Amino acid sequence: MGIRRMSFLYAAALGDNTVEIYDISFPEAPVRVGEFNSDNLESPSALAITGTTLYVANVAGNIVEIYDISTPAQPLRVGEFNGENLSSPFGLGITRTTLYVANVESNTVEIYDISTPEQPLRVGEFNGENLDEPYGLAITGTTLYVANFGDNTVKIFDISTPEQPLQVGQINTGNLNGPVGLAITGTTLYVANVLDNTVEIYDISTPRVPVWEGKFNAGNLNGSNGLAIRGTILYVSNAFDNTVEIYDISTPAQPLRIDQFNTGNFPTGLAIFTI
Repeated sequence: MGIRRMSFLYAAALGDNTVEIYDISFPEAPVRVGEFNSDNLESPSALAITGTTLYVANVAGNIVEIYDISTPAQPLRVGEFNGENLSSPFGLGITRTTLYVANVESNTVEIYDISTPEQPLRVGEFNGENLDEPYGLAITGTTLYVANFGDNTVKIFDISTPEQPLQVGQINTGNLNGPVGLAITGTTLYVANVLDNTVEIYDISTPRVPVWEGKFNAGNLNGSNGLAIRGTILYVSNAFDNTVEIYDISTPAQPLRIDQFNTGNFPTGLAIFTI
């Protein structure tokens, strides 16, 4: 029998300015092990992890806080960044040494070099005429997906050159209704619709040409928002009833609900750290 690796789920509670921490070493049975807020969180909205560094976007404060999570249940704040370029940041995405930050208010995505994780260096931004209230971000390979709440689309960008994204497509199938959260496993993209309490499922075997495979709600989603995946388990935050739903996605196009657990007030972004 293999050794079970320890994993932790971080859940941003926008309504009470905290980030909750859960031990999900047993993915179907999360155990709360702590929280943090400090005086620096102001409506935390999105989370992203690289190595032992956790980034927390604060939609009200227009800042991104930086934490060392070497000790997962006791994050240590090591910095922040804002500048004049963040405007209601609500989405984060990381690939290698590049961090993308979606700005809802200014319809832009900021680009940062995080070669030194605690000292992000801004290297650009993009918007074009195609971003409309960008919320969630997700990356696979050299493809970046951007959920646009304002026009019910998911834009697709080639980020072969990380500082110069090139739009190569979009999803606008009529099934999107307030898309905010994105998550990818293998060749499956999940899109959380906050306005109709569903999660849409797309086959992205061809990353630039997603194919809709279905959706789910099961009556348990209520303000579906943030998404995170560990192995064959999908977590979905319910912003309107302060819970996180747990689904078995062994068959990616046919999620099976396992359970739910309570979390902080108005949960949004989720992120997973595995030791």
